[in-house]
Amino acid sequence: MKRILLSALLLPSLNLSADLTSNLNNNLDLLMEKVIEWRHDIHEHPELGNREFRTSKKIEEHLRSLGMQIETKIAYTGLVGMLEGDLPGPTIALRADMDALPVEEKTGLPFASKVRTTYLGNEVGVMHACGHDAHVAILMGVAEYLAKNKSQLRGKVMFIFQPAEEGPPEDEGGGAKMMLEEGIFDRYQPEVIFGLHVTNIANGVLVVKSGPALAAASAYRIKIKGTQTHGSTPWAGIDPVMATAELIQSLNTIVSRRINIINNPAVISVGMVKAGTRNNIIPEDAEIMGTIRTFDPELRKEIYSEIEQVAEGVALGTGTKISVEFDVGGFFPETYNDPKLVDAMKESLMKASPGRFVESNIPVTGAEDFSYFSKEIPGFYFWLGVNKPGVGLDSSNFGERTDVAGNHSPYFYVDDSALDEGLRAFVHLVDDYPDKF
Repeated sequence: MKRILLSALLLPSLNLSADLTSNLNNNLDLLMEKVIEWRHDIHEHPELGNREFRTSKKIEEHLRSLGMQIETKIAYTGLVGMLEGDLPGPTIALRADMDALPVEEKTGLPFASKVRTTYLGNEVGVMHACGHDAHVAILMGVAEYLAKNKSQLRGKVMFIFQPAEEGPPEDEGGGAKMMLEEGIFDRYQPEVIFGLHVTNIANGVLVVKSGPALAAASAYRIKIKGTQTHGSTPWAGIDPVMATAELIQSLNTIVSRRINIINNPAVISVGMVKAGTRNNIIPEDAEIMGTIRTFDPELRKEIYSEIEQVAEGVALGTGTKISVEFDVGGFFPETYNDPKLVDAMKESLMKASPGRFVESNIPVTGAEDFSYFSKEIPGFYFWLGVNKPGVGLDSSNFGERTDVAGNHSPYFYVDDSALDEGLRAFVHLVDDYPDKF
């Protein structure tokens, strides 16, 4: 009799849980129409880090329409929505980043960005060249679905919409680090966090890497000071442009010739070079900015030291004065996926995109400030392929295609047909987690 009673008490809970994802198939088409409409609107109106005012307002209005508890103006423009299910369970955090990049869009899409602004003193285009518009729209869709099915939801879901993932303005701070400093985990107490990123791999493929998943990243700035002179008499001055050219060449030898990276990937990139105002004036100043990507703190220190040595050598050889700064605008730690969490939850991704799941063993040299969240609580960060259907299926291990524009390109393209796998993935992760932990 006790066994019969126990079964009667347990079965409703199990059935309710199963209904959370079975309802998804019945509602997905209409929901995805909204997700795609939201993405196109956000894509057409991109905003740089700490300036995501319109995007944040759009999200806030949507979450309020769902009856959620909302906190706004976190780390400038960030917000958190809290949804409480009708059934007991844990607090699960889901995160999407909102900011765009100083990139002029060249996709030719009907909803392409025409936004322009000033960045680092230059007039630039603004584009969602990293797909954060897709992240926001997917999470808005997840919020709507879970809110409308909260009678089958176990526990609470914390929706984190984060600004400035690409890095905040130097003098402001921001991003995940600031959201944590302002106490969002202290107030809402999530025990796990999930996040995704779209990229140029096969449509609808979901990929996760256990352990070290993305590199730590820091920006550097090198200032080169010479003596200005007329372009016709270079011997009358000290040319910082020539020193800059030599410096860039030497920086590229650090990883290729001076560091052993056989088992420990590292990247040094130059992303900005600034010098001069006119073709017949050798300027006084020049500047280089770039990034350093590593997985090993000791190797990072070694690279910092190598860059300083290269700068000293170039300064000595050219007569310029050179100064080096590291961690300009902050530092992103390595993004680490908790192995126990990945092992337990990868089945959710398999269910979300049957036959199109890959567990990778290759870390990515990109970086993410999701790393700050996953340093505080167990984190699970995965990739969603958004190529056009049929593109990339012949790639080894569904890897990134070099013949398809990737993240941060002015031609980066997100195929809307892939977004439902992202939404499915989040819903399955939320539904499965209470059974696993």
